[in-house]
Amino acid sequence: MPLFAFGSNGSGQLGLGHEEDVSVPARCVFEFAEDAAQGEVDAPKGGDVVRIVAGGNHTLVLDRRGRVFAAGWNGDGRCGIPKREEGGEGEMGEGDVPNAGGGGGRVYDTFTGVAATWEGTVLVASEEEEEEGQESRDRVFVLGSGLKGELGLGKGCLRASAGGVAIPDFPPQGMKVRAVASGMGHTVVVLSDGSVWAWGAARKGQLGEANIPDKVVWRPRRIEGSEGLGFRATGAACGREFTVIIGDPARGEFTVLGAVDDKWGIRSGVSASQVKEKALRAGGYRAIEVSWHGVYVHLDDGEVVAWGRNDRGQIPWTSTVDLGHGKVVRDLAAGSEHLLARLDERTVVACGWGEHGNCGPDTDAQGNVKGKWNRIPLPDGESDIVGVGAGCATSWIITA
Repeated sequence: MPLFAFGSNGSGQLGLGHEEDVSVPARCVFEFAEDAAQGEVDAPKGGDVVRIVAGGNHTLVLDRRGRVFAAGWNGDGRCGIPKREEGGEGEMGEGDVPNAGGGGGRVYDTFTGVAATWEGTVLVASEEEEEEGQESRDRVFVLGSGLKGELGLGKGCLRASAGGVAIPDFPPQGMKVRAVASGMGHTVVVLSDGSVWAWGAARKGQLGEANIPDKVVWRPRRIEGSEGLGFRATGAACGREFTVIIGDPARGEFTVLGAVDDKWGIRSGVSASQVKEKALRAGGYRAIEVSWHGVYVHLDDGEVVAWGRNDRGQIPWTSTVDLGHGKVVRDLAAGSEHLLARLDERTVVACGWGEHGNCGPDTDAQGNVKGKWNRIPLPDGESDIVGVGAGCATSWIITA
């Protein structure tokens, strides 16, 4: 199997077949359902993992074939897998999501997007219209729980019914979902026309300043002013109480919404114009990663520009990552309060809050990797590393 995990595992969210924290990467266990047409479903191959997202106690893995594998706590159905009397919560299982929002009971087993709030799951599926000449449409499903609008199903809806629920009338007719991202308590969706929609917690401005008075947005709502960003939105990344709207990476375009109290310098730490200038010199940026309280812009030349909370070593540099031996960051993944970086095919390093083993076995007395990087020990004889992922005190290594 191509996936290794380490860190917090009290609900089996690492998919290792048990519920013990580990500080050295261990091979994930994949569990497969029998399919009448295809027989046993095979595990994702190396390089096929598209995205890893994590809630408080569950993890979702999306592969290039559109399959979603889940592990962790499933008491409210957030993993989309039928509950069993025993077992199953410590392994990566593949599940189907029925269309509980209408449409004749259709079952969806492939998806184009995935995100996770603290207690919920968001899945995007695309379906072909039955009538000839009509374009395919997208549906957004939610699973699990949410006390503050995380499900987007309307005021007072705190838990999705078994198997998942399609959010009614979203996206609007003719629109496709280009990107989806979630923080602990809010979700942001970018549509094919560049508009930005969101729901969930709003009191810190993470859904735009106009929604602060409402405190909670219970159904998908277009963020006012998203059409006036000065660029066309193409993606989003969600911190705990802020949102980064992404434009054209080649032009260095992005903006930050939320964190109105600016306790950790999310809004004031580094200006967008400064980062844009660096990005233009570097030829653009590869990605923008966010932790609960930090922003990490990975430039095309390998440099990482970062700002935000740093009391646990989450940001171990000022402007340039100094990793020694001429190494630069090839891939970056930000967890809740820690960071993983892939330097080459055999080197992964971590820093930040690592009390659960998510930064490797070597931490200080407070559980931190502060002012330095930890090199993560890897099993001998394994294939080349092709990617990394990070969640809520969880870490992931993808191999070829």
